[in-house]
Amino acid sequence: MFPKTRVRLPRMLASICLLVFTTFLVSSCGSSPDETTSERSSRLAVRVSAVRTGPAMETLRYVGTIHSRNEIKVLSRVAGKVAALPVEEGQSTRRGTPVALIAAPEMDARVTRVYAEVARAKEESAFLCQQAETDRSLLASHVISRITSDASRQKCESSLAASRAAEARLNELKVLAGNTVERAPFDGKVLKWLAEPGENAMPGRPLLIFGDETLEVRVRVHEKDVLAGIHQGTPVLLDTQGTHPVRSTVSSISPMAAGPGRTMEVRVPLDNEGRAGLWHGMSVDVAFVLKEKRQALLVPAAAVRETKTGAGVYTVRNGSAHWLEVKPYIREGEWVGVDADLQEGDRVVVGNLEAVRDGMAVYPVSVERKMP
Repeated sequence: MFPKTRVRLPRMLASICLLVFTTFLVSSCGSSPDETTSERSSRLAVRVSAVRTGPAMETLRYVGTIHSRNEIKVLSRVAGKVAALPVEEGQSTRRGTPVALIAAPEMDARVTRVYAEVARAKEESAFLCQQAETDRSLLASHVISRITSDASRQKCESSLAASRAAEARLNELKVLAGNTVERAPFDGKVLKWLAEPGENAMPGRPLLIFGDETLEVRVRVHEKDVLAGIHQGTPVLLDTQGTHPVRSTVSSISPMAAGPGRTMEVRVPLDNEGRAGLWHGMSVDVAFVLKEKRQALLVPAAAVRETKTGAGVYTVRNGSAHWLEVKPYIREGEWVGVDADLQEGDRVVVGNLEAVRDGMAVYPVSVERKMP
């Protein structure tokens, strides 16, 4: 029994020494990875984004409609029937050209009747005035009394007044009869027929829409957005065909809000550059430029944190987060223009801001690339 124990003891001592040596070797060679993992686990992982510089523009976006700057409805001024609309829809014409003809038989009959009344009044006046002249001669010869002569003279004057009244009535009907022809009020085009030939028309009935060749965009803007900074002269970007926007300015704002939505009509002129290929009634994407800066210092909107003392961001430098106060002054989409002691390329925290503290050790993960 004892000899076997003496043989195993040296082997056990050798195994123990080998194990101690291996443990010492592994611990001495693998210390750096263990320490790096420990350091990373003690830091707060945060998402960061780089500060950039560039143009910034704060806008309010709406959808407008293309109209003529001078756009009116031509109305019927007499009762009758639409006889013809000589100018087709979309056709241009000159000022004074007939654009609508109204057939009014009743008006023609009234004119004929008044012509007859005027002729009768003239004949009656001529006879009575001749009779008054005769009675005046008889009065001079003392054949009739002065009362008889004065009565004849009075009848003559009354007939002359009746004749003038009949002529005035005829002139009035001639003017009304002329209203059966509606003419173009200025150079332009017929945009839309609101009636068809053969339809009955009453005074005030819209016949067609007529507009000039100068185009503008009309936008219904909510009252609060107008108060936010839209006024005459405000810069506007018009995206008419989904290509490069056309710049313009607000020309006028209606003086009264209307409708349940309390909107105000804002007009923006459309010059020759932006009107190519456009038609009346088309929609236009309108961006009212409230603020604009050609070269701004931009940080992600998610990086800005509001506090009781003001706004600020957390910058990441040398593995630590540092609080930096900023002054936002413009916003474009997901970016905010700020006044701050920052440079292009500086990294700011954009996530988990509630857990970050000034001077805290952090492990930054850039959102510009995929997370490892």
